[in-house]
Amino acid sequence: MKKDLSHMLDSFFDDRSLKKMLHALDEYVHRTFSPVYIPIDVRETNEEYIIIAHIPNAKRDGIHLQFIDDTRLLLSVIYDEQTETIDDEKKIVHRQRTYERAMKSIFLPYPVGESDIHASFQDGKLIIRLPQKKTFIPIE
Repeated sequence: MKKDLSHMLDSFFDDRSLKKMLHALDEYVHRTFSPVYIPIDVRETNEEYIIIAHIPNAKRDGIHLQFIDDTRLLLSVIYDEQTETIDDEKKIVHRQRTYERAMKSIFLPYPVGESDIHASFQDGKLIIRLPQKKTFIPIE
């Protein structure tokens, strides 16, 4: 009896459709409750203030940078990816679509005019440049 129950449980959890369902449920929970995090680095030079947003899997057309006011920007990134796998031998088609949206407010260190802000995207990094408004005093 114990072996039969053990065998039934093993076969129940070995069922491929159940595994697929559990995998899909796990993926749904992960995507729903795990917000996409956008790490930000800041650098300053005597000439400019540089904000670097690390968004490695984003595409240029999915990135939107909005000027909210003279001290805040709103960065939104849309990840929209579709994959398709075709197994001609088994006549199976697997399609998957991933859609995520991340938003981040970027607070500027001082008021800046919209025309003074320059942004570029390369190698998974959004680089935002502002003119330096701080005065650095040389220390002797």
